[in-house]
Amino acid sequence: MNEYDYIIIGAGSSGSSLSSRLAEYNPNSSILLLEAGGADISPFIHVPAAIIKAIGNPKLDWMYLSDPDKTRNNKKDLWPAGKVLGGSSSINGMLYVRGNKSDYEQWSKNGCKGWDYKSLLPIFKRIEKTNIGDQSFRGRNGPIHVNWLRSTHPLSHIFVKAAQENGLQFNSDYNGIRQSGVSYSQVTQKRGWRYHTARAYLWPGKKLSNIHIRTRAFVKKLLFKDHKCLGVNYTYKNKEIFSKAKKEVIVCAGSLGSPKILMQSGLGPEKHLSDLGIPVIANIDAIGKNLQDHPEVMLSIEVNQPTYNTEINSWKIILHSLNWFLFGRGPATSPYPHAIAFLNHISEDKNPNVQVQLGPYAFSFDENGVIPHHKPAISAAVNLSYPKSRGKVLLRSNNPKEPPAIKHEMFSNIDDLNQLINACKKVRTIFDDPHFDDYRIAERLPGKDIQTDEEWSDYIRQTAFLGYHPVGTCRMGTDAASVVGPDLRVNGIEGLRIADASIIPTLISGNTNAISILIGEKAADIISFK
Repeated sequence: MNEYDYIIIGAGSSGSSLSSRLAEYNPNSSILLLEAGGADISPFIHVPAAIIKAIGNPKLDWMYLSDPDKTRNNKKDLWPAGKVLGGSSSINGMLYVRGNKSDYEQWSKNGCKGWDYKSLLPIFKRIEKTNIGDQSFRGRNGPIHVNWLRSTHPLSHIFVKAAQENGLQFNSDYNGIRQSGVSYSQVTQKRGWRYHTARAYLWPGKKLSNIHIRTRAFVKKLLFKDHKCLGVNYTYKNKEIFSKAKKEVIVCAGSLGSPKILMQSGLGPEKHLSDLGIPVIANIDAIGKNLQDHPEVMLSIEVNQPTYNTEINSWKIILHSLNWFLFGRGPATSPYPHAIAFLNHISEDKNPNVQVQLGPYAFSFDENGVIPHHKPAISAAVNLSYPKSRGKVLLRSNNPKEPPAIKHEMFSNIDDLNQLINACKKVRTIFDDPHFDDYRIAERLPGKDIQTDEEWSDYIRQTAFLGYHPVGTCRMGTDAASVVGPDLRVNGIEGLRIADASIIPTLISGNTNAISILIGEKAADIISFK
């Protein structure tokens, strides 16, 4: 069978939820779900602490590499993206953050009707299965399990106390009525195991019979006739196949993959495509532009207590693995963040513009992935929620197998750097708080020799890394700089929608997995009921 009602490209956070809900709402429709990666069987997916083995693993991760960043001494960044059932929800840090109410109000004000917080709240609740928070804000019976960490490192409690001493209020639920404050991490886990979207929507017993999944199916391009999308050309089991879509094709390949597929199919900036010899179907200049990601900086102190970066790299890993497998507890259940804070470094009365993630780990990043530190230490990743810098995704050639060109200068807008400097100073005061006196050995990063703004600037330019939350390259809106409208239809093209983080017009305050799942769910609502 090579004719389906709907064809969905990408079985990640959005594609998994979309395919499941679309199948539920349209039981007589056939749905083909194409995933370039394989099945989600690797233990590096299911053991939360094994995230350091999942990111940068070519069997699970696209491992995109950016062009040199001139604002950071020509540094190249690894841009992870899940290449497996569940997509990036299979290799991410599992932190569950909806974002701030004001994020979605701003989307709505900018023309994205139906994407305001009031409209999205019922969908957020529908996604979740959690006992956290007030049920007027939180879901109790959804497919995605959201829980507190089962094993929280003792120094996380010290961080929470120190943050409170430095002006942050304790927040019992940052996904509830208020986001600002300090709290503990809410994660997509069940009994200490990762709960990714493939497990929630596509595993046996949950996958509906009208969904047909093809893994290791590499999409080459979409096919069109008179600006109508007819279907998808892809390779599967060493054969080139064309599958026809009787109703629609929905692209859910992520903020790096979706613009690439569109451009190699002839949708995108006309000159760029023509220069590569790609026949232009439609000149949609905004495709690939507006790339955003959260810039992050690490602060770290060495401590006199065991921390997970040393525990999981010693003989004790055997004991920790058994504890996880038998009881779902211990360091192996741990993603990076154990405590989290949302703050505004300018005024406590304003919405948060900085996210801080405290982890009982110490590590560094390079273009090959994550490198653990060799001594016990804890770290705080300081994340700027609303960066002004923008990048873009382009093609390197007309060869679909070649990865895209990612052109992203983290500090092309100098205000982002200045805001991070101030945010880092705020977080340093938390690590300097007397609550840490009995545990702190020395400041590891950046080191006490970093004091002036110029020194902070140099440190941040040398060490800043990505939050791994790329969005925006197929921007939703109603103006000329948009790619899709609020109904997610590609402008000027019939039978084609995009439903993933690429449609996000501006970054949210928080990690992007929850909103990506919601985008898939909302797309199913839009397609089925409007």
